[in-house]
Amino acid sequence: MNESSFDLIGIFREIFKKKLFLIVLTVAALIVSIIFCLLQQKQYTSETIFIVKNPMLIDRNYVFRTTSYEHKDFFAIPDDVDHVKTIAKGDGMVWHVISQFDLGKAYGMETDDRLVKKVKGNFKAIMEDTKNIELFYTDPDPKRAAAVTTAAREYLEKTFLDYFRTTNKDITASLKERIAAMNDTIARLDDSIGTLRAASGSYSQLLPARNNTISMQQGTASAQSAQALERLQETSALKDRLAADIAAYRSLINEYEVMANDKLKLFYVVQDAYVPTDPSHPKTLIIVAASTLGALFFGCILVLIAAFYKHVMTSKDRS
Repeated sequence: MNESSFDLIGIFREIFKKKLFLIVLTVAALIVSIIFCLLQQKQYTSETIFIVKNPMLIDRNYVFRTTSYEHKDFFAIPDDVDHVKTIAKGDGMVWHVISQFDLGKAYGMETDDRLVKKVKGNFKAIMEDTKNIELFYTDPDPKRAAAVTTAAREYLEKTFLDYFRTTNKDITASLKERIAAMNDTIARLDDSIGTLRAASGSYSQLLPARNNTISMQQGTASAQSAQALERLQETSALKDRLAADIAAYRSLINEYEVMANDKLKLFYVVQDAYVPTDPSHPKTLIIVAASTLGALFFGCILVLIAAFYKHVMTSKDRS
């Protein structure tokens, strides 16, 4: 550096003059960063990747349709993926894994707020535009990292599927209640039919109908028996209708129960969670390199500031 300017050559000269200071500072930063990384607890990250299916593929109207071929997208629409995102952002998944793996004891935390914050921080979910979701969990125990990742994915799928499955179960329960009530009605109709048969004397036909001519035994025909026969026809027709409805309801129950079982899956797992072998944290190479280069840069700045201050003070003294 000359006395009149603070040029580039002068800068390099000043830095070269203080090379020993810079070397010591850089080496010190290198050693400190290595020690820091060695003292840090190793963390392991497990990952699972899955694609969300279109929920309409498990809809009863789609599976048991009676119409012609209807095209359905195999993968979920963006709204369905957003629903999975909403479930992933909630505390429900966090509390589920905390309870299942006793993470409060594992992490030595009894405060709920701190524990939830830590577990949430260990999770990372990436939602891609291609409708696939990447879920990560980081933990000091690699086996636990893989297990928690799998449990979290299963919780997401179960919670997402429960909306559709619960609806089917509710419909099934309602149909079963209606069938029970209709069976009670049929039982009462059977009693009425027995009474009316006795009153009309009609035992030769199972169900009297309008298009059938029923011949009554001689001496049994009367206004009362004819009226009883008419009521018998109406009661039998009502019973037939109820029996047909019960058969239809039982068919619906069978369809809804198929769509409400636990074997249905709405996530297509591209990559299952694995037990990581290499720690993901601390990132030793990045930390050491950043610390070393940062110390070198900081040292150069200090050298230049000192040289500039010295240059300014020298110029003032001479003036």
